[in-house]
Amino acid sequence: MEKLLVTSNLNPDLDGYACSVGYAEYLKLSGKKADPVLLGEIDDETTYVLNLTSESAIPQFNGDLKGKGELILVDTTSAESLKTELDPKQVVEIVDHRRLNDAYLMPWAKKQIELVGSCATLIVEKFITDKLPIKKETAHLLYGAIVSNTINFKNQITTVRDKNAAKHLLKEIEIAEDFAEKMFRARTNIKGDNLSRYLHKDYVELQICGRKLTVFQMEIVETDQLIKERLSEIISIAKFIIKDKELDYCFINIIDTLKAYNYIITLDETTENMLGKILNLKFQNNFAKTDIIIMRKEIMPKIKEYLDYE
Repeated sequence: MEKLLVTSNLNPDLDGYACSVGYAEYLKLSGKKADPVLLGEIDDETTYVLNLTSESAIPQFNGDLKGKGELILVDTTSAESLKTELDPKQVVEIVDHRRLNDAYLMPWAKKQIELVGSCATLIVEKFITDKLPIKKETAHLLYGAIVSNTINFKNQITTVRDKNAAKHLLKEIEIAEDFAEKMFRARTNIKGDNLSRYLHKDYVELQICGRKLTVFQMEIVETDQLIKERLSEIISIAKFIIKDKELDYCFINIIDTLKAYNYIITLDETTENMLGKILNLKFQNNFAKTDIIIMRKEIMPKIKEYLDYE
């Protein structure tokens, strides 16, 4: 039996890392040979949750994945997001939760793509269905991932399934009342040069309907203070990152994880006009504030629908 390697994006967020660990554990309990694979580094949020347990991060995988075994992608549908050399046909399974995805590019792979708030929810449901136990350390990671991706169950993409999966995990672990706030503060390490590193790390480049987009996303606390003190710096860093890219649209989505609203910043009038229409927002000087959380993964399908009918 060939070993299965379970992995997510390069430098995965908590959801991608937790799903890699959780699904590999589930597969082993199901009698299969499987190992989680970490490509790149974990972030401060994942480190915080790991520090609450006795577990250390799985070792980084060095080299490329080509010929190393069959791959299962979790919390991503794109082999390109791994940033490593591989044969796309090594990908035998995909588990993800995004409406807009690239799964169609791998028709030979088994797919589970369901619109829940966190990919970790889909992994937890596998344990529940097969009545398999979850290690406490893994349960911490999966619970943290659900809380993280749903912004502590406050965003619009949160489902009953996410809440039920979280309740199931809470039967196995004890979570402090301030767990979410401390976790969100742990990932908001944007002092000094960390702001530039954050923006360099959390942006995506996409092509939708023949148009090129770059979208930055920040999920932080105390956004009002950040906007007041460093808005011009955020814009300058974003412009530097996209310098020389021939883009049709670009914007920055900043989410306040504790107060549950967004700031959306556009860098051009075309993007401002588009987002104003599809999100029903009024921009002033390329700047708008929402009353609710709107995730990047929610905005992208709306952009596709807009461009489809433009």
